[in-house]
Amino acid sequence: MKSNVIGVMGGTFDPMHIGHLKIAVAAHEQFKLDKILVMPSGNPSSYKDVSQLADAKDRCNIISMTIAGFPFLELSEMEIRRPGRTYTSDTLRILKREYDLIYFIIGADSLFSIDKWHEADFVMKNCRLLAANRDDIPDDTIYQRIAYLKNFYNAAVEVIDVPNLPYSSTEIRSRIKKRQSVSGMITPDAQEYIFKRKLYLNN
Repeated sequence: MKSNVIGVMGGTFDPMHIGHLKIAVAAHEQFKLDKILVMPSGNPSSYKDVSQLADAKDRCNIISMTIAGFPFLELSEMEIRRPGRTYTSDTLRILKREYDLIYFIIGADSLFSIDKWHEADFVMKNCRLLAANRDDIPDDTIYQRIAYLKNFYNAAVEVIDVPNLPYSSTEIRSRIKKRQSVSGMITPDAQEYIFKRKLYLNN
C-alpha cells in the first residue's frame, strides 16, 4: 500500500542548522505533513566543488542530532547511497513508487533556477513545491516567479511562512574556520560534534 503524503527536504546540509529545522517544522505545521524526509545530497549536480563537502557520514550524523526529538522528521540516505550525480528527478521517480503525493521543500531562491534543473518539467509535474524565503527576497518578486512557473509549467507552488533566517551553512562554515561562535545557529550536540571532529577548519 502506498502512503498518502510525504515531505522531502533536500540539500547538502553542510551542516544542517537551526534555520533548516525551523523550515521543516513550519512545513510540517502549515501543510499537515505527517513525515518529512531530510535528505542530504551525495554528489549534487549543482555543487561546484564536492571536494569541499564534508563527509556524508558526518553530515548525516549532524542531521540526526539536529532532528532528534522531532518524530515527524526522518533522515533519508537515499541520495547519499546512490552513486554518481544526484538529480531530484531520479529521487522523485523512486519516491513515487511509495508515495502518492510528494511535497518538495526548497529555498525560495531555487524558484529562480528550477527551470534549469535536470528534467525540470518532470520535477514540476510530479511534486508540489514548498518554498521558504530564507534570503529575504521581496514577496512580490517571489509571487511573480510563482505565477510564471504555474503558467509555463503548471507547477504547484506554495510558500512556507518562516521566521527570518539571518544565517546560512556558508556563514557557519566561515565562522567555524575563524574559530568564531556559532551558538544558536546549530544545536549544542552538533556544535560539539563538529569541533570534536575538527570539521570545516580547513575549508
